[in-house]
Amino acid sequence: LEQTNFMTQKAEAFLKKEPYVKSQITTIGQTSEGLGASQATAYKSEINVKMVKVSIDSLKNSQTGIVAGSAININLDCGNTAAGLTTVKVKFDPNSGSGVDLKNNNLLKTTGTATGVGIGLYDASNNLINLAGNGSFDSPLIKAGTDPDIKYSANLNLRASYVANGDVVVPGTANGNLPFTLTYE
Repeated sequence: LEQTNFMTQKAEAFLKKEPYVKSQITTIGQTSEGLGASQATAYKSEINVKMVKVSIDSLKNSQTGIVAGSAININLDCGNTAAGLTTVKVKFDPNSGSGVDLKNNNLLKTTGTATGVGIGLYDASNNLINLAGNGSFDSPLIKAGTDPDIKYSANLNLRASYVANGDVVVPGTANGNLPFTLTYE
């Protein structure tokens, strides 16, 4: 739990500086899935990032799908704990969150009053990650220093964007919840 708390604090400190982050809610050892003092999955933390508002016209006219995307850049400091490992794999689990969009299952289903929109998650090369196809994102572990003071880090660079899903677009709130797991290999 202490390592999860430490890593979440680093992510919070970074995100706090980003202009698109309006607020953050992070809880260690207890998540929004529980009520009151109920305990959640061990080593689980949440980072709440608010998306940028977009116009209906920009959604309808987008050729790339990325409309006012919000950068998600998380720099992991793994200290000296990653000896022998080379990769951080980010595995998404939309079905444990708000689900996959029913019109376009590459997208995260939104909750709220808006219709015709999902949330697309893009890798650093702006490729849409297929959430329904067990999409994942890999990042290399970067080794710095010399023995015995070798340190490891990883840069997870993603982008989230509202994407028209092919249904009639109606303005309103469009929120999503996308649980993920970090695996070190």
